[in-house]
Amino acid sequence: MITGTMRLKEILEQYPESFEVFRSNGFDYDKPEYFLEEAGPDTMLKTLLHVRGLNQELFLYYLDNAVLKAEAERQYLLEDFSPGEKLDFYGNTICPLKFTFRDALEDLERKHIKHHGVSRKCYLEFGKMTNDTCEESWADPDPKRFPGLLFSKEFNEYLGLDFQKKMAGMFAGGFYQDVNPALKAAGLWDPEDIYTVYGVMAEMFMIDKKRLGSLPVPRILEDLLDPVYENNIIIFGKDRDTISNAMFLYLYKLYGEEGIRKFAKNVKHALHGSVMSKTAGSNRPEGGAIYLVSWFFAQTCVRDEVEIIWPDDGAITLPMYMLVRKDEAEKVKDITDYIIGDDFAQACMKAYTPPMNGEVDTKLPPGAAFQWLGWDFIREHDIPSLAEHCLDVFFQEWQRLHPGGVLCP
Repeated sequence: MITGTMRLKEILEQYPESFEVFRSNGFDYDKPEYFLEEAGPDTMLKTLLHVRGLNQELFLYYLDNAVLKAEAERQYLLEDFSPGEKLDFYGNTICPLKFTFRDALEDLERKHIKHHGVSRKCYLEFGKMTNDTCEESWADPDPKRFPGLLFSKEFNEYLGLDFQKKMAGMFAGGFYQDVNPALKAAGLWDPEDIYTVYGVMAEMFMIDKKRLGSLPVPRILEDLLDPVYENNIIIFGKDRDTISNAMFLYLYKLYGEEGIRKFAKNVKHALHGSVMSKTAGSNRPEGGAIYLVSWFFAQTCVRDEVEIIWPDDGAITLPMYMLVRKDEAEKVKDITDYIIGDDFAQACMKAYTPPMNGEVDTKLPPGAAFQWLGWDFIREHDIPSLAEHCLDVFFQEWQRLHPGGVLCP
């Protein structure tokens, strides 16, 4: 699970239970942040252990056992399941929100068991659990087995036409009383009250000013199609399966296949957001002048030579949403209330994912606007199939321009 090359901040963020292992082995700090401040958040574990003269193999054993023990203690709340099995709650959210949501869900389940005397069957996708790729289990759903509440993200199977047809009339909506005016203005509120968007991932332009040189700073989405940026744009992803399909869907809607081909000519590489934040402003060869990155990862890059641009025509958005069955809404009401509530909205803002909840201060930059693919567009196009087609167009053009090249180094 944990390796010697992992950095201390990464370990403590992904496995908070590991802090007690450090403390019991001579790192006597009251809080993780004090430990990181002194040891260095980017210090590799093996480096720290070498300096302190600790056995790496034995220390990793202690860490792994602490993680396994913590997961086992959570198992009665976040249960394993078989694909397609009926659940009361199924969830998958972005990494910066997973720990917050998991802790809240565990607390809600304890209260539910205490009040009702029975537990619900809940599952939250987590990096080290066994069913980390089961979101597609209900893409071709049996309505009888569909979860009472499904918590999802991005442009995926649940926005497909076949799914919408098979599950028509099943879902409740309209949970918010006060909504974020910027998201409402962009059209993210579903007028049919089926999909309840609770927040969005917003994509920024992160500019490496040294690499950009004398080229103009891009200000709107269409600027990224300008041939002056040839081989200068970095997009999000690690491989074909993880590359974000959002940009290509927006380009297709606005500029058609030709827009995707123009964009492909300007793309140099694809990198994960965490790698982008380390690469922008550096001399690493895989870097570029322009990075298309989420607001969250953009905030983690603090080099003076890097500038964050919120697009003038609005940041493109990836939806984070829930689907609540009408016939089981009461059974999962406490979970729904938490998702739409102020505490989770504040957590979303800390993760730089603007929430739909309009009762909290979203701290958006002045004049910040959003783009949205549109509910009419989603209901007129089969989004999963269209996304695959757009990726095909992009990869065919990119490979034509980079014969033998590797998009994800």
